[in-house]
Amino acid sequence: MSYIVNGADWDFNGLTSAQASAKIDVALAFIEATHDRGLAVAVGDDFQERPMHGSDALWDLFVPGSELNLNRDLANELAAWLNRAPRYSEAPNWPIGFGGGAVSIDGAPAVSNDDIEWAHCSVLAGEPVACLTINEPAVKATMTPMGTVDVHFVSDEVSRRRFWRAAVDVAGDTLDSLIRFAPEAFPNLYFLDGALDGASALSGGYLAHRNTVRKALAALDDWGYWTFMHPPPAKTPTEGAPPDPDARPTNQLIEHRFRGLQLDAAPEKPNVFKDRISREARQVSIKGRTLYCEWHIKLQPHQNRIHIHAPVPESSDHVVIAIVHEHLPLP
Repeated sequence: MSYIVNGADWDFNGLTSAQASAKIDVALAFIEATHDRGLAVAVGDDFQERPMHGSDALWDLFVPGSELNLNRDLANELAAWLNRAPRYSEAPNWPIGFGGGAVSIDGAPAVSNDDIEWAHCSVLAGEPVACLTINEPAVKATMTPMGTVDVHFVSDEVSRRRFWRAAVDVAGDTLDSLIRFAPEAFPNLYFLDGALDGASALSGGYLAHRNTVRKALAALDDWGYWTFMHPPPAKTPTEGAPPDPDARPTNQLIEHRFRGLQLDAAPEKPNVFKDRISREARQVSIKGRTLYCEWHIKLQPHQNRIHIHAPVPESSDHVVIAIVHEHLPLP
């Protein structure tokens, strides 16, 4: 399991009903988005019994006449989630070292917190686990006698993405860990089946270029759609509204935008398309549509390329990561 609710955050003392509801809404939105990705958010055994407002536990907060008296619709949403939420204590394999010990968070005195301890021990063992918080997202150093690691406290899409990008390192910073976590780490990219496997054949091997590859994927995930699709004349994302929202950028402008992202990218020359062998080497098929992936990120000046394609409906409007190769044939 990749996410665990940090139950200690569900402390509504001193909050109004509206403030408590807003915090719960944050969690439910994250949980729903996680469920849509085919993942689950686990809870501790004591989550529904622990005091959250005075002596009131979770379901007491919705009782008419209680001090917070939260909306019943919110209770129904919580119940729908908790009815399917796994308990991490029921996992077949517990992380080494987990067992009710105390955890120091960002240098503070150690406290007993099974939720954070599970995440801490998991990360120590090389298995990425984050804590779902209803407070501001953060990355915090956690320490037990077994060691110190960074635990991600997530609550929105930005912190989710940051967690999964870090997960590649937690799991060993290898090509296997990149392939495993790429869909979550770079959710705005469409990875053609087997595309990242080609990184193993880069000149010098993947490990020699892993930082460059990951930097390119991160930039494409963050700004690839804007680079290919945002109307001219904007050269940076901070520029104002375009005069013609239906216009499309030229290749020259797209190249300029890529340079602003510190990426060396360009389309192939026209003679490459005219040569059948060279053209077909750059073609891929997505849902029955053939794409000529002439745009490529140059990892090195004369070798090692990531061939990409602009967003299309068949890729759910995501930039396509099509081919990673030392160098495809040229005329």
